[in-house]
Amino acid sequence: MKIAIINSLYYPYKFGGAEVSVQLLAEGFAAQGHSVKVITLNDNGQINRYELNGVSVISYPIKNEYWPFAKKKYSSIKKLKWHLKDYITNPIVHDISAELEIYKPDIIHTNNLAGFSIGIWGIARKLCCPLVHTTRDYYLFHPNSTLFKNGRNMSSDDVFVKFYSWAKKKASQKIDVMVGISCYISQLHKLNGFAEKAKHTYVYNPIEKIPLEKCKHDRVTIGFLGRLTSEKGFDVFVEYANKYKAEMNFVAAGQFSSSNESDKLRTKAIENNVKLQGYVPVKDFLSSVDVLLLPTKWNEPFGRAVAEAAVAGVPVYTNLTGGVKEIGEHFSWVQDITEFNSSNIKKILSCVDTKLIENPFRQDVLSQKYLEIYNEAIYKEKQSKLLMEIKCGK
Repeated sequence: MKIAIINSLYYPYKFGGAEVSVQLLAEGFAAQGHSVKVITLNDNGQINRYELNGVSVISYPIKNEYWPFAKKKYSSIKKLKWHLKDYITNPIVHDISAELEIYKPDIIHTNNLAGFSIGIWGIARKLCCPLVHTTRDYYLFHPNSTLFKNGRNMSSDDVFVKFYSWAKKKASQKIDVMVGISCYISQLHKLNGFAEKAKHTYVYNPIEKIPLEKCKHDRVTIGFLGRLTSEKGFDVFVEYANKYKAEMNFVAAGQFSSSNESDKLRTKAIENNVKLQGYVPVKDFLSSVDVLLLPTKWNEPFGRAVAEAAVAGVPVYTNLTGGVKEIGEHFSWVQDITEFNSSNIKKILSCVDTKLIENPFRQDVLSQKYLEIYNEAIYKEKQSKLLMEIKCGK
């Protein structure tokens, strides 16, 4: 099978969890003997082609006002220009179309589309190729892709959300199969009228079980892993550090955003004895902590940090909302944040046995689910063409 996968970022770029998940899927397909071409973006101004672990990657320079994944501040006018160019059809669509006409994929699988625009979906129709789209965030609902603004989660019934998503909803009718990375985000798109004629389903993100080399501590060490922002709940993490710093150690791995709020968060974290470690490989960080405290405020579509920790046997205290709630249903040591206290932590730590952990997010199993989705979509496309030929023949 010839599989074309499109995602805003791919290795070596890493901004969130989506590019990790897409890479694992692509390499899983390649390992099974399929031809895989990943189309992605870069900020270096030139087209790059390379092979990585059996996957053919082509990286195009972004065609917009700026690189949106950098920690830089931009004016409101520049941001507006960026989103207008990204809203329907970015000029880069023509380049991608030419590339795919040469490759002739059996299936086109789109993922995060920031920098590409939804104009990408029209290529599938042009090539008479089935289209699978995986929703990994709220890009189709809101320009910030999080549906979180001014400290609160936005409703899909919000006037601006409805206005902004109208054209994207209309364009989504080109999709044959719409996949969510959790049942939660799959249903959210389905119930709001996206891809009404498509099959809607969900496939969790693949998570590799990380073997940990646990460090011994004099006191319980509580960790925070991810972007150090208020929407991720880092401000709440700092409040917990203030409350429990006399009996526990608090450490955080991740990067601050470029905002005045982040400057204040950094200062407050230091004042409350939170050890800021910057970027740390996940394995090293999870090995160095006893528990993760992730008081995320937005409705995470999945929650990679929660899943990676849970599969590795590290207890997690978090808000059981969005896709994170579904992860919590698989692991007793993923607890609601209201349960966070010294006695409960000791109880949870004593019941985790990493040898007995079953991984519900195995790459081979989830890759197979996608291949089944691809095959079904290809079969339906062939049937549709056959019926059309029969009608025309009559």
